Amino acid sequence: MKVLCALDFSNTSVNAAKWINEFLYDLGGGEITFIHCMAVQHRAIAFNPMEDILKDNAEQDIKKLIDFLKKEGITYKVHIAKAEPKTYINQYSNHIKADWVVTGTKGLTALKEMTVGSLTESLIKESTVPVIAVPLNIKYKKPETIVLGIDHKIIDNEQILKPLKSITNVIDAKLILLHINSPKDDILKFDPTYEIYFSDINYELKMVPQTGTITDTLNDYCEKNGVDLLTMIHHKRNWLQELFQFSSSKKELFDLRIPLFILPENN
Repeated sequence: MKVLCALDFSNTSVNAAKWINEFLYDLGGGEITFIHCMAVQHRAIAFNPMEDILKDNAEQDIKKLIDFLKKEGITYKVHIAKAEPKTYINQYSNHIKADWVVTGTKGLTALKEMTVGSLTESLIKESTVPVIAVPLNIKYKKPETIVLGIDHKIIDNEQILKPLKSITNVIDAKLILLHINSPKDDILKFDPTYEIYFSDINYELKMVPQTGTITDTLNDYCEKNGVDLLTMIHHKRNWLQELFQFSSSKKELFDLRIPLFILPENN
């Protein structure tokens, strides 16, 4: 398993690094590459002598983090680039053939005026591999219960679900297929082929009514049922709404208080 973990030294990104390190260890080990993108300077100051100092400092900080995280069975690599993270991280992920990309749900931008989770949104929209987004205050716990949010969208390629099935099998987690019924739904709408795809997995199918926002419903269900990881499929068309079927805003997406495992539709 090869993981690319975005790191800007914010508390959120460091917490995501700690979380994925523990998760990868429980999955049997693998490789983590920490990627740090330095700010792209204006051409007039492109030859800034401070850049070498900043790069050296970043390398030392990542080395200290790796020394803290180091676990048997996991190898660690570092990549520092002078690049725009929104485009470069996914490009580098493809270059090294990463299996997953990991980020925090907030942070990873020095521009305060940018919206919450802007890089995370970009990674989810453009990544060709699964993305794990870890909230700041989440401490790692070996997943015992995993939820997959399902809706009416037809899954044409069973391979989309392969990473989730693999995780569930390796750590022997319980899988819940969760459908949230909107007050506007006259009938239940979900793809019945899910039951075929997961016929070899220990799973339960649950349907709950939407109460408040979709985020409120998910948070409430996950907290009451001890859910450790929430999985969603990123549909390319109108992605923010389809990601959580009725989600109305990006901020609402990042208000979730549980790690997200986003599976790309084109996986």
